[in-house]
Amino acid sequence: MDLRQLRYFLAIVEEGAFTRAADRLNVAQPALSAHVRKLEDDLGVELLLRTARGVRPTEHGERLAAHARRILAEVETLRDDIRGAEAAPSGPVAVGIPTTLGMMLSVPLALAVRRELPDVHLRVAEGLSGHTLEWLQAGDLDLAIVFDVAAVPRLTVTPIAQEELWVIGPAGDPHVSQAAEAGGMPFRKAAALPLILTGPPYGLRGEVERTAAACGVALNIILEMDALEHIRALVEGGAGYTIASRRVAAPGLEAGRLTGAVITEPTIPRTIHLAHPSDRPLSIAAAAVRRMLTGIVGGLTKDGRWR
Repeated sequence: MDLRQLRYFLAIVEEGAFTRAADRLNVAQPALSAHVRKLEDDLGVELLLRTARGVRPTEHGERLAAHARRILAEVETLRDDIRGAEAAPSGPVAVGIPTTLGMMLSVPLALAVRRELPDVHLRVAEGLSGHTLEWLQAGDLDLAIVFDVAAVPRLTVTPIAQEELWVIGPAGDPHVSQAAEAGGMPFRKAAALPLILTGPPYGLRGEVERTAAACGVALNIILEMDALEHIRALVEGGAGYTIASRRVAAPGLEAGRLTGAVITEPTIPRTIHLAHPSDRPLSIAAAAVRRMLTGIVGGLTKDGRWR
């Protein structure tokens, strides 16, 4: 097993097809197939499943891909250290962005990297905040935007923005409408509503549960669902209420399908962090992408969408 084999295998996994990986690497497809066969023979396991739609990693392949990302990232960091800080950013950078921030951050970041860092190969992974945190801790990401970072070891975390949580109900709901007119809904009243929330333990759910514990109240959770679009649809349909940032509920609020009120007594400020593993240094490329991402978030705070 050598670094070239790992690089080729990882490209196949990320592209989902030998042909696309061959184009990306500028390598003949038969050579890629030969390298994978050699890896499978060396390890004694099947790494890829060939289907009519392309290829996908087996369980063994997933584990190898995770190790390969870490190894190649460390090699890239070593190369950067040897070349010196004056070297132009180049190489792979993997960034995790919560699904709710995807349209705000993923596309602007990708465009900026293509424009200003042409030698950087960017991979953006979107998921729930808890998932991006897990991927970061597993070493699958170089950077991640995360919300809930309580008691998370081995991470360097920088607060970059803040927003407050709201109680969200269907359009015209009297409880939420009256609270909005009064300047907000006390947390105790919001906790007693029939709530639809994402599952534990990370992200918004953890922050709401910590607030409930501090206030000595129980949450009236009637349904858990790890799909924000579905939660919004259920609230719009009158199935219950949810707790979220105004940003997350904005499409329904602006279309008149939802109504919302900020939570008070206490307010729940939600801090957005930019994190990376503290046990390995950022490569020059990852550090450049980090600065770029910080600048994009800074623009969003200036236009008033975040504090």
